[in-house]
Amino acid sequence: MKKNSLSLAAMAAGFAIASSAVASVTFTGTGINPEVGVNASGSAKFTISGDILTLVLTNTTAPRTTAQGNAMTGVTFNFSSGSTVLSLTSTAITAGGTYWTSKTTNAAAPSLAGSWTSAVVSNAQHQYGVATTGFNGWFNGGSISLGNAAPNYGIVAAGTFDGTNVAFGGSQYPFVQSSMTFTFSGASGFTEAQITNVKLLFGTDGTGVITAVPTPGSLALAGLAGLVAARRRRA
Repeated sequence: MKKNSLSLAAMAAGFAIASSAVASVTFTGTGINPEVGVNASGSAKFTISGDILTLVLTNTTAPRTTAQGNAMTGVTFNFSSGSTVLSLTSTAITAGGTYWTSKTTNAAAPSLAGSWTSAVVSNAQHQYGVATTGFNGWFNGGSISLGNAAPNYGIVAAGTFDGTNVAFGGSQYPFVQSSMTFTFSGASGFTEAQITNVKLLFGTDGTGVITAVPTPGSLALAGLAGLVAARRRRA
């Protein structure tokens, strides 16, 4: 009896934590990028609060991005059930990141608005996503107003441009080192636990696809928060 009481108390405490904090789920992936034949890795962290979905996309390739085709240029994902219209509302560098253009780093580069698109082309593989390139037809590259839908925009790993030469030409448009944050509206009624089929995109030719999987701890928290939300809706 005492054991059952402790279990119920633990569950109640867990529900309280999930309901008082914004849950999130992080997907990570690593593997050989076929476009350039070298290792690439990254993560995508999803957080839903009310109608807003926040996505933090990070290039974690180690020790750094050594080829332009290994820049992270997007992510796609699905919801396991239901559908909605997600609208990209903001695009920004994540705190602590830097910009790079013409082989110099600059923490005060211009806005990145217009450099990425969420216009996913009809494809059974993915419902939603964001990219800075057409990715060989996965996205409508023509909806990108800043840049030219090529890999001269994208995310490279932290430390890529450290003053030594890497295989990148000078770029008219800035790369972001480390991480970017995107926000979308239209996520009301969905939870992080419903996010599935996450693909990290690298380069532009449509082959640089790495499947990402959720980290166990973040998926458990998202599932707990989803259970709390479901109980609230039934109450």
